[in-house]
This record gives sequence, C-alpha cells and structure tokens, in this order.
Amino acid sequence: MILNLSKPRKPGARQAANLDTAFLVLIFLLLFAPLAYAQSSSALRSNMAQAAGPGPGSATQRAENDNGQRLPPNVAPGEAARRATREYGGRVLNVVLEDGPGGPYYRVKLLDGGRVHVVHVEARK
Repeated sequence: MILNLSKPRKPGARQAANLDTAFLVLIFLLLFAPLAYAQSSSALRSNMAQAAGPGPGSATQRAENDNGQRLPPNVAPGEAARRATREYGGRVLNVVLEDGPGGPYYRVKLLDGGRVHVVHVEARK
C-alpha cells in the first residue's frame, strides 16, 4: 500500500501549474525566437548568396573609367521616370539616384491602383 503524505492539493491546482508553465514557455518563445530566427535566416541568406555566385552587379561589370572612378549617370531623372511609366504604368511618386554594385541606377516609385511599386532604371545607357 502506497501512502501519499504530501499536502493535499486544491482542486485544479495541477491545471493551474500547467497553465503557468505553458505561459512561461510562451513568453520565452516570444522573447527569444525572433533572435534565433534572425541569426539563422541571415546565415541562410549568406549561404544562398554564396551558392548563387556573383550577381549581375559583380565587380567585373562595374561602370568605371580608366582611373577606376565611377562614371556619372548619363540618364536624367525625368527620362528614368518616363521609362518606368512607359514600362509599368502608374503615377511617379519619387525618383532617387542610387549607387549600386553594377553602377548608378534610379529607384522610381510608382503608384498604380492604390499600390506602390518600386522600379530600378539604369542611369547609364
């Protein structure tokens, strides 16, 4: 015969303890899962990038002059906006000159049907 000499529990005390444990586990996951995901996804992205090899903007395709300096854009922002609207339609919200690994390009934001689309237009012909 087995005797249980521990304190008698209130009805539902075990369920309350299980809920407390579940709540603590949930809080732990909410606090630390994003950190673990961020570290693993950046590693995954870098592995995928290495497997893909050099992209279209690799160092061999840079627009440079004989001195190794970057060439300035020879497409005006207005022309980049016209090219983007002709290709994709919509209304131009913004045109910004950016310097990418493949050379300068314009980032054109278009509003079409209530949605904003971002288009990249090369700044060199």
